[in-house]
Amino acid sequence: MVILNEKIRYPEKGDKFFVEHGHKDEIAWLHKSFQQFGSYADSYQTGALVLIDSALSKIELRDYIVYPAIFLIRHYLELRLKELIQGLNYCQKQSRDFTKGHNIEFLWATFKTAYASIEDNPNDEKVKVVDRLIKEMVRADPTSAAFRYPVDQNGANTQKLEYVNLRNLRETFVRVSFFFDGVALQVAHYAEMTEVMVHDIYENYR
Repeated sequence: MVILNEKIRYPEKGDKFFVEHGHKDEIAWLHKSFQQFGSYADSYQTGALVLIDSALSKIELRDYIVYPAIFLIRHYLELRLKELIQGLNYCQKQSRDFTKGHNIEFLWATFKTAYASIEDNPNDEKVKVVDRLIKEMVRADPTSAAFRYPVDQNGANTQKLEYVNLRNLRETFVRVSFFFDGVALQVAHYAEMTEVMVHDIYENYR
Protein backbone atom coordinates (compact mmCIF):
# COMPACT_ATOMS: atom_id res chain seq x y z
CA MET A 1 0.00 0.00 0.00
CA VAL A 2 1.21 3.48 -0.83
CA ILE A 3 -0.18 6.61 0.83
CA LEU A 4 2.24 9.43 0.17
CA ASN A 5 2.84 12.38 2.48
CA GLU A 6 0.02 11.55 4.87
CA LYS A 7 0.13 11.47 8.66
CA ILE A 8 -0.78 8.01 9.95
CA ARG A 9 -4.34 7.87 11.31
CA TYR A 10 -7.09 5.24 11.66
CA PRO A 11 -10.90 5.09 11.41
CA GLU A 12 -12.71 6.62 14.37
CA LYS A 13 -16.18 6.13 15.76
CA GLY A 14 -18.64 8.25 13.81
CA ASP A 15 -16.59 8.37 10.60
CA LYS A 16 -18.67 8.32 7.40
CA PHE A 17 -17.72 8.18 3.75
CA PHE A 18 -20.57 10.44 2.66
CA VAL A 19 -21.37 13.71 4.43
CA GLU A 20 -23.68 16.16 2.62
CA HIS A 21 -22.81 19.34 4.49
CA GLY A 22 -19.69 21.44 5.00
CA HIS A 23 -17.90 24.46 3.57
CA LYS A 24 -18.89 25.26 0.00
CA ASP A 25 -15.30 24.68 -1.18
CA GLU A 26 -15.55 21.07 0.02
CA ILE A 27 -18.88 20.08 -1.51
CA ALA A 28 -19.38 18.31 -4.86
CA TRP A 29 -22.83 18.40 -6.46
CA LEU A 30 -24.57 15.15 -7.43
CA HIS A 31 -27.88 16.68 -8.48
CA LYS A 32 -30.10 14.28 -10.42
CA SER A 33 -30.23 16.54 -13.47
CA PHE A 34 -26.50 15.85 -13.75
CA GLN A 35 -26.98 12.09 -13.72
CA GLN A 36 -27.10 11.41 -17.45
CA PHE A 37 -24.73 9.30 -19.54
CA GLY A 38 -23.12 12.37 -21.07
CA SER A 39 -22.43 14.04 -17.75
CA TYR A 40 -21.03 10.83 -16.30
CA ALA A 41 -18.81 10.47 -19.38
CA ASP A 42 -17.57 14.04 -18.91
CA SER A 43 -16.68 13.22 -15.30
CA TYR A 44 -14.68 10.10 -16.17
CA GLN A 45 -12.98 11.97 -19.01
CA THR A 46 -11.91 14.74 -16.63
CA GLY A 47 -10.81 12.23 -13.98
CA ALA A 48 -8.62 10.35 -16.44
CA LEU A 49 -6.87 13.52 -17.62
CA VAL A 50 -6.31 14.78 -14.07
CA LEU A 51 -4.78 11.44 -13.07
CA ILE A 52 -2.50 11.27 -16.11
CA ASP A 53 -1.35 14.86 -15.61
CA SER A 54 -0.62 14.07 -11.97
CA ALA A 55 1.36 10.98 -12.96
CA LEU A 56 3.38 12.90 -15.55
CA SER A 57 4.31 15.54 -12.97
CA LYS A 58 5.17 13.08 -10.17
CA ILE A 59 7.29 10.15 -11.25
CA GLU A 60 6.66 8.26 -8.02
CA LEU A 61 2.92 8.05 -8.86
CA ARG A 62 3.16 6.75 -12.42
CA ASP A 63 3.02 3.02 -11.79
CA TYR A 64 0.02 3.44 -9.47
CA ILE A 65 -2.06 5.92 -11.44
CA VAL A 66 -1.90 4.05 -14.74
CA TYR A 67 -4.52 1.44 -13.71
CA PRO A 68 -7.33 3.80 -12.67
CA ALA A 69 -6.50 6.22 -15.50
CA ILE A 70 -6.94 3.60 -18.22
CA PHE A 71 -10.06 2.24 -16.53
CA LEU A 72 -11.54 5.76 -16.56
CA ILE A 73 -10.71 6.13 -20.26
CA ARG A 74 -12.39 2.85 -21.10
CA HIS A 75 -15.41 3.73 -19.00
CA TYR A 76 -15.64 7.12 -20.70
CA LEU A 77 -15.83 5.32 -24.05
CA GLU A 78 -18.58 3.02 -22.79
CA LEU A 79 -20.66 5.83 -21.33
CA ARG A 80 -20.25 8.15 -24.32
CA LEU A 81 -21.30 5.37 -26.71
CA LYS A 82 -24.37 4.63 -24.59
CA GLU A 83 -25.21 8.34 -24.60
CA LEU A 84 -24.91 8.48 -28.39
CA ILE A 85 -26.97 5.31 -28.92
CA GLN A 86 -29.69 6.63 -26.62
CA GLY A 87 -29.75 9.96 -28.46
CA LEU A 88 -29.90 8.32 -31.88
CA ASN A 89 -32.67 5.98 -30.70
CA TYR A 90 -34.64 9.03 -29.66
CA CYS A 91 -34.10 10.67 -33.05
CA GLN A 92 -35.23 7.54 -34.91
CA LYS A 93 -37.86 5.98 -32.64
CA GLN A 94 -38.52 8.53 -29.88
CA SER A 95 -37.19 5.89 -27.50
CA ARG A 96 -34.66 6.49 -24.75
CA ASP A 97 -33.43 2.89 -24.85
CA PHE A 98 -29.69 2.24 -24.86
CA THR A 99 -27.54 -0.83 -25.40
CA LYS A 100 -26.56 -2.48 -22.12
CA GLY A 101 -23.36 -4.28 -21.18
CA HIS A 102 -19.65 -3.43 -21.15
CA ASN A 103 -18.71 -4.65 -24.64
CA ILE A 104 -17.49 -1.42 -26.24
CA GLU A 105 -16.85 -3.12 -29.58
CA PHE A 106 -20.54 -4.06 -29.76
CA LEU A 107 -21.54 -0.59 -28.54
CA TRP A 108 -19.36 0.97 -31.21
CA ALA A 109 -20.90 -1.21 -33.94
CA THR A 110 -24.41 -0.35 -32.71
CA PHE A 111 -23.55 3.34 -32.71
CA LYS A 112 -22.12 3.24 -36.25
CA THR A 113 -25.26 1.57 -37.62
CA ALA A 114 -27.53 4.16 -35.99
CA TYR A 115 -25.23 7.07 -36.89
CA ALA A 116 -25.34 6.14 -40.57
CA SER A 117 -29.00 7.19 -40.61
CA ILE A 118 -28.21 10.84 -39.83
CA GLU A 119 -24.68 11.32 -41.16
CA ASP A 120 -23.93 11.85 -44.86
CA ASN A 121 -20.45 10.29 -44.59
CA PRO A 122 -20.49 7.93 -41.58
CA ASN A 123 -17.37 6.05 -42.70
CA ASP A 124 -14.93 8.92 -43.08
CA GLU A 125 -11.27 8.69 -42.11
CA LYS A 126 -11.85 9.79 -38.50
CA VAL A 127 -14.33 6.95 -37.98
CA LYS A 128 -11.85 4.45 -39.40
CA VAL A 129 -9.13 5.66 -37.04
CA VAL A 130 -11.44 5.48 -34.03
CA ASP A 131 -12.48 2.01 -35.17
CA ARG A 132 -8.86 0.85 -34.87
CA LEU A 133 -8.49 2.50 -31.46
CA ILE A 134 -11.66 0.86 -30.13
CA LYS A 135 -10.33 -2.53 -31.27
CA GLU A 136 -7.01 -1.79 -29.58
CA MET A 137 -8.79 -1.00 -26.30
CA VAL A 138 -10.86 -4.18 -26.59
CA ARG A 139 -7.71 -6.28 -27.09
CA ALA A 140 -6.21 -4.75 -23.94
CA ASP A 141 -9.43 -4.90 -21.90
CA PRO A 142 -12.28 -6.89 -23.48
CA THR A 143 -14.60 -7.01 -20.45
CA SER A 144 -13.77 -3.86 -18.48
CA ALA A 145 -11.83 -5.94 -15.95
CA ALA A 146 -8.16 -5.72 -16.96
CA PHE A 147 -7.53 -2.43 -15.14
CA ARG A 148 -9.82 -3.21 -12.19
CA TYR A 149 -8.75 -6.74 -11.23
CA PRO A 150 -5.43 -8.63 -11.50
CA VAL A 151 -7.20 -11.87 -12.47
CA ASP A 152 -10.46 -12.83 -14.16
CA GLN A 153 -13.19 -15.13 -12.79
CA ASN A 154 -11.14 -18.16 -13.82
CA GLY A 155 -8.02 -16.93 -12.09
CA ALA A 156 -6.20 -16.01 -15.31
CA ASN A 157 -4.14 -12.81 -15.39
CA THR A 158 -6.11 -9.96 -16.94
CA GLN A 159 -3.15 -7.70 -17.73
CA LYS A 160 -1.69 -8.04 -21.22
CA LEU A 161 0.42 -4.87 -21.28
CA GLU A 162 3.79 -4.28 -19.64
CA TYR A 163 4.45 -0.60 -20.28
CA VAL A 164 2.30 2.40 -21.26
CA ASN A 165 3.59 5.76 -22.48
CA LEU A 166 1.42 8.13 -20.47
CA ARG A 167 2.03 11.18 -22.64
CA ASN A 168 1.01 9.28 -25.76
CA LEU A 169 -1.99 7.83 -23.88
CA ARG A 170 -3.11 11.33 -22.92
CA GLU A 171 -2.72 12.76 -26.42
CA THR A 172 -4.57 9.87 -28.06
CA PHE A 173 -7.36 10.08 -25.48
CA VAL A 174 -7.76 13.83 -26.05
CA ARG A 175 -8.02 13.27 -29.81
CA VAL A 176 -10.61 10.53 -29.34
CA SER A 177 -12.50 12.75 -26.89
CA PHE A 178 -12.72 15.58 -29.44
CA PHE A 179 -14.19 13.11 -31.92
CA PHE A 180 -16.79 11.66 -29.55
CA ASP A 181 -17.66 14.95 -27.87
CA GLY A 182 -18.22 16.53 -31.29
CA VAL A 183 -20.52 13.72 -32.35
CA ALA A 184 -22.34 14.00 -29.00
CA LEU A 185 -23.06 17.69 -29.67
CA GLN A 186 -24.34 16.80 -33.13
CA VAL A 187 -26.60 14.03 -31.84
CA ALA A 188 -27.86 16.26 -29.00
CA HIS A 189 -28.78 18.90 -31.59
CA TYR A 190 -30.73 16.38 -33.68
CA ALA A 191 -32.44 15.01 -30.55
CA GLU A 192 -33.47 18.53 -29.57
CA MET A 193 -34.91 19.13 -33.03
CA THR A 194 -36.77 15.82 -32.81
CA GLU A 195 -38.19 16.76 -29.42
CA VAL A 196 -39.49 20.08 -30.80
CA MET A 197 -41.02 18.33 -33.81
CA VAL A 198 -42.73 15.69 -31.65
CA HIS A 199 -44.04 18.41 -29.33
CA ASP A 200 -45.44 20.40 -32.28
CA ILE A 201 -47.14 17.31 -33.71
CA TYR A 202 -48.66 16.52 -30.33
CA GLU A 203 -49.92 20.08 -29.92
CA ASN A 204 -51.47 20.10 -33.41
CA TYR A 205 -53.41 16.92 -32.73
CA ARG A 206 -54.65 17.77 -29.24
